[in-house]
Amino acid sequence: LVSSILSLIRQDFAVSASTEQTKGIQTMSKFKSSPNRVVLTDLVEPLQYDLEMTPNISGDFKFQASVKITLDIKAPNLKSITLHSRELELLSCSYQGEDGEKIIKANGFEYNEALKTVKISFGPELPVSKGFLSIDYIGKHNDQMAGFYRSGYKNKEGEDKIMVSTQFEALDARRCFPCVDEPGRKSRFKCSLIVDQNLTALSNMPEENVETLDRGKKKVTFQNTPKMSTYLLAFVVGEFDYIETVTDHGVIIRVYVPPGKHHLGSFSLDVAKKSLDIYDDLFGQPYPLPKLDMVGIPEFQAGMFQ
Repeated sequence: LVSSILSLIRQDFAVSASTEQTKGIQTMSKFKSSPNRVVLTDLVEPLQYDLEMTPNISGDFKFQASVKITLDIKAPNLKSITLHSRELELLSCSYQGEDGEKIIKANGFEYNEALKTVKISFGPELPVSKGFLSIDYIGKHNDQMAGFYRSGYKNKEGEDKIMVSTQFEALDARRCFPCVDEPGRKSRFKCSLIVDQNLTALSNMPEENVETLDRGKKKVTFQNTPKMSTYLLAFVVGEFDYIETVTDHGVIIRVYVPPGKHHLGSFSLDVAKKSLDIYDDLFGQPYPLPKLDMVGIPEFQAGMFQ
């Protein structure tokens, strides 16, 4: 697994060792197996992502989204911020310092298709402090089983249906939102999904609030996540039934399946409950989240997931 991930990283970041920090990127020569591996500078550190997305499971499958990234800027004289971004169209961007006194609007986006990054330029220098980078953008639910992608299936009436779900490991969170998409750069995530009233929306954490909106929509807001890597963030939107149980240690486990097929989740539910209790007792380390969801995705290319 480790060698496979390193291979993916090498393919995605193979560039000249002459890349400079001033471009928001630095080389990491200490990795002997990949001397030209390129990562984003640690002088701009993401602390929190506040995401709001409106998935689109019909038509052109393009989704509207916004993200507010809480950043800790440590670099002086900084006039640009580079983030990972792939197949995203940035519409607008602004930066506001922690004091909230001044909003600095971006004056340009420079996409690097080879590195899967976007350089966001500003006129004035950004202050050395914590602040908020706000971005409005458009993405697409692709059919490549990577990023925030779409899957087709037939419901119990034989009708064609679409669901959308995520596969971010190892380098595909950048297909869903602009970010520092590196496993070692951990942050917290506060997420909201705007979906049709009849659809189920899932993420890593339990629902914090469900707000009814106009035009048959609802906004589902989830609790803040623990500090974690971008590739562990997950979303699923579609029509689902579920069955549930609770472990001996109080974790809610649910198995989500297409409507009318809940009986197909019984075995998985039983195994998950027993396994989670065994792991909690064996390692003496409780499962870190209040729930565990398992979803039957018709199109999924990864063999495992943490």
